[in-house]
Amino acid sequence: MTAIYVITRVITLFGAYFRKLWELLVCRVCKIAVYDERAFKYSELCGHVEHELLNENPWKSFFVCWFPFTMNYLLSTYFLLGSTYNLFYIGNTSDILAWLFLWIGISLAANCSPSFEDMLAFKDSVYGRNNIFLKIIFAPFFALICVMSCLEKYSLTFILTILYAVIFPYVYGWSLPVLSLFEQVF
Repeated sequence: MTAIYVITRVITLFGAYFRKLWELLVCRVCKIAVYDERAFKYSELCGHVEHELLNENPWKSFFVCWFPFTMNYLLSTYFLLGSTYNLFYIGNTSDILAWLFLWIGISLAANCSPSFEDMLAFKDSVYGRNNIFLKIIFAPFFALICVMSCLEKYSLTFILTILYAVIFPYVYGWSLPVLSLFEQVF
C-alpha cells in the first residue's frame, strides 16, 4: 500500500511540495521540532514533514492540520476554476495551459489532507482533555480532517480529486454569472 501512496505523491509532485512547504511554515511559526523535511521518502509520510507530535497543545495541532489543508485547497480551487470550465464545461480541449492548470489543481487538491499521525495527534490533544468547549468547537473540523486523512492513507484522495475536478464546473456553474456581474461592476 505504501508503494501506491508514494506513486500518487510522485504523480502529484507539485501539490506534495506545496503541502510540505505549508507544513514546514507552520512548524517554523509554531516552533515545532522538524525531524525530516524531505518531501519524497518511501513511507506513509511522503509529501509531509516529519515533526514532533503535538499532544499537549490543541491549537498548534489544529494549525498543523488545518493551515496546509486550507492553503492547498484554495490554490487548487484557483487553478481548477479556469481549467475545468475550459476543458469540461465549454469543451475546449486544445488549450495546453488549461491541461497544465488542471494537473496543478488536481495535484494541489490531492495533497490537502493531513497525515494520519497528525490527525491522531489532533484527536489526542482535543479529545484527551476534559474541556467540552474545545470538543464542540473542533468537532466539525476534526470530522473533516479525520475523513480526509483516512482517505489519504489509502490514496483515495487522488481518485476523489479527479472526480472533483470533473464535476467542479457543474457544481459551481451558478458562480459564473455572479463573477461576470462582479467583473462588470468593478
